[in-house]
Amino acid sequence: MQTKKASTPQIAPRILLVLDTWSGWSRGVLRGFAGVAHERGWTVLHYHSTADLDWLAAEWPPAAAVIGPDPRGPWPATLRSAAAVSVNADRSTEGVASVCPDEKEIAERALEHLLAAGLRDLTTFRFDASPFAVARDLHFQQAAARAGARLSPGWWEDGAEPPRTREDPRALAAWLHDLPKPCGIFACCDAWARVVARYARTTDLRVPEDLALIGVDNDALECELTAPPLSSVAVPWHGMGQAAAWLVQSALAGDAIAGKRVAIAPDRVIARRSTDVLAIDDPIVAAAVAWIRDHADRRLTVPMVANAAKTTRQRLERRFRAVLGRTVMHEVRRAHIELARRLLSATALTLPEIAKQSGFTNAALLGVAFRREIGVPPGVYRRRVFGASADGD
Repeated sequence: MQTKKASTPQIAPRILLVLDTWSGWSRGVLRGFAGVAHERGWTVLHYHSTADLDWLAAEWPPAAAVIGPDPRGPWPATLRSAAAVSVNADRSTEGVASVCPDEKEIAERALEHLLAAGLRDLTTFRFDASPFAVARDLHFQQAAARAGARLSPGWWEDGAEPPRTREDPRALAAWLHDLPKPCGIFACCDAWARVVARYARTTDLRVPEDLALIGVDNDALECELTAPPLSSVAVPWHGMGQAAAWLVQSALAGDAIAGKRVAIAPDRVIARRSTDVLAIDDPIVAAAVAWIRDHADRRLTVPMVANAAKTTRQRLERRFRAVLGRTVMHEVRRAHIELARRLLSATALTLPEIAKQSGFTNAALLGVAFRREIGVPPGVYRRRVFGASADGD
């Protein structure tokens, strides 16, 4: 009688993952990668970018390594010989498989959004010469020039004193003050856009009426902390993590991945208050819209708005339809909903409290109006926002 040989248990592939968790984008990548890794049964060791890669490679030799854009020092040769994948940093010219955003598409989506608002004076904002920032800045300027827009010098200047990487309040305030108004500003990431919004507020410049501001990443926390809430080009970070995992899977299956480059296109622009403007030439309509948005916490009527704009109700209605294509009360409802959306995203207030603070009589009326304008009830919207904050998607 023959005895069956015991089958050798399969050893789960070791995957080294070096990526920080401090930002929404990196958490989105991590969640996307982890979903595939768990499904495949990989053994994943996760470290931050401050990790000693030489020590890790020697003590825990991985079958594959996925590394973000900020590791200290060069990658050890042992990791390069493994199935190496760079995420959110293009190292394909170095022979490393790379998964990164399509920077050209990101810049062009931002430009399209600003042009659609009627803006023709544009500029850019970045704080350093990171490859992603340089690429987004350059592609935006090139596309804007092709579209015939008027480009003002961006904040970044090589060799400027003091260095542009520092928050120099006077220099920033002067730069914003000297921009033509209204001006569309493309900030190369959400965190930098929030800097622009902060200095706009301290210099009494209105966002979006004077400066229409758009960022990149759609980091829910950054976007909702910005005042007013920030429009942003959404990058599918979760999908980027999945794409990195699929490259690892290909390498583990024996396929050559060295030098491959996977560019992930942005999803869409998530429009929020920071670009909710039309370049309004009519001074009466512009004054009325600004007053409505400044008083959105109150129950407003058309006569109240007309009085604030120093005109008659009939004249105001005619101008609103001619310039904006909507009624005064439609603009009032939009302002109430935008304020409610901000409160849902940034506070723990109950729905009755939010209704009261955003100009609605009660929570039921808020729910009806919110669903009509946004497409989902307020509670569902709040859960989605906090889910996105956790995922970084």
